[in-house]
Amino acid sequence: MIDEHAVHCIRAYALRRRSNLATSNLAPSEIRMLTAEEIVRVRTSFDMVFANANDTMTAFYDRIFELAPEIRPMFPADLSVLKQDFISKLAMLVGSLDPTTGLLGGADILGRNHQKYGAKAEHYPVVGEALLWSLARGLGPHWTDELEQAWRKVYGVVAQRMVDVGNAPPAPSAGPSQRM
Repeated sequence: MIDEHAVHCIRAYALRRRSNLATSNLAPSEIRMLTAEEIVRVRTSFDMVFANANDTMTAFYDRIFELAPEIRPMFPADLSVLKQDFISKLAMLVGSLDPTTGLLGGADILGRNHQKYGAKAEHYPVVGEALLWSLARGLGPHWTDELEQAWRKVYGVVAQRMVDVGNAPPAPSAGPSQRM
């Protein structure tokens, strides 16, 4: 069962995919980082995985804890809400993969939130590998070398931005409009 916040994020993802009206937070070098073909690959593959989101998220968290069991205590015992939250945030980020939307603005909010949760720079590679592994598992024969490279680029940009923001001095408290 997906909660109201997840439904809101999913709707926003769909709107961002259809709209070019949002302002950009991306630097010119970051805009060029992903090609139009890579964006299409990532979005298409996300749409395929989203159809089976619960299984993909279960595989994702299982893989994180397999790779780094020492971080398990950072997470709640019941991961059901976290799974919904992660897939909805991933939907928002995937929906922001073009130069006219705020991909990095979303990553900034995530970075500040994850800093509060105790995330450290060394956790991000583990999460990235778990994400790629779960996507590959969920996509089966649709997972290609080109698709993997596109997802690696997306994760690399988002993770680096989250680490950078997490290492920056804390920002003033975010209002409800900055929840991500």
